[in-house]
Amino acid sequence: MTHHLSRRQLLHAGGAAAVVGSGLLIGGAAGAQSPLTLRVGHVLAPSHQFHQGFELASKKLAESSNSRLKLQVFPSSQLGTERDMHIAIRTGGIDMLLASPGGASVHVKELAILDAPYLFRSNAHWQAVVYGPVGDEWKRKAVAGAKVHIVGWFHRGTRHVISRTKPYNTLAAMANQKIRVADLPPYPQVFRAFGAVPTPIAFAEMYQALASGIVDGADAPLDTILSQKLFEVAKFINLVSWSFAAPGPILMSDAAWSTIGADGQKALEAAIREGSNFVTDVFTNGEEATKKQLAGQGMTLNTPTDLPAWHAAAAKAIPDLASTWGGDVALYSRIRDHAA
Repeated sequence: MTHHLSRRQLLHAGGAAAVVGSGLLIGGAAGAQSPLTLRVGHVLAPSHQFHQGFELASKKLAESSNSRLKLQVFPSSQLGTERDMHIAIRTGGIDMLLASPGGASVHVKELAILDAPYLFRSNAHWQAVVYGPVGDEWKRKAVAGAKVHIVGWFHRGTRHVISRTKPYNTLAAMANQKIRVADLPPYPQVFRAFGAVPTPIAFAEMYQALASGIVDGADAPLDTILSQKLFEVAKFINLVSWSFAAPGPILMSDAAWSTIGADGQKALEAAIREGSNFVTDVFTNGEEATKKQLAGQGMTLNTPTDLPAWHAAAAKAIPDLASTWGGDVALYSRIRDHAA
């Protein structure tokens, strides 16, 4: 059974467990010179770019802090599903997590817009948004409303649709297809707009859902298809590019943020930025190579013949999708048309 947690439920959970979690935030003593270990979780495999980006950030952080700070990275949902980790970041179970925009919207509702279809056109575009005044405002809201800090952003690839038994040559081919999506806004809304039957299933269960035929396809970026070996259970990659970059915020608990002090905060953000640049570079320069690898694993790369129809369907859905980021329909166009 899927449980939907409201913002209020998360707040209550955080208050109830704050004392219990206070001893779990830092893997070391709190003295100024004691080495501090920050636990950070994500849902992807250790071979994924996200994990490699965090490992690079950990190395840079140790170097810049004279080994006073380091990151301990937990891949593959070892610290729980993303939904679990959003609770834990408030209750003290973990120090940091890489979130999806939809997941992070439980802390700052506007973040959900980063998953909106056909929003960004380039790396310079999304970086200008999240590292500029728009992103700064989101950082302030995260602290004020949820006692959570945004310490960086990771590019999350270009999202396509994989399918088990048939290609989606047109938007009409998506009709009534059961597509695995994240159980977070706005994924179900986007795929409903495409005419599919969105089927929320936990990330860790996606492979089995495809293998067993519970779903006909899944929403996924190329790197995830490769790292999670989805080529073993799906034959077609339908290159619709409905989401580009959709930067995911890296969140940190207020207690952990306060513990590392001002110098540690600057060092952490700088190290995360280096990890972010690495991830962006891998996604940007590695997509064609990834396509070749997936083709070599037997997948067929298919480009629908009516991509403008996909764009049009997405555009019609924006007024409904706006409720997921607080109802400001115009925010979509402000970000979409933001100068790079």
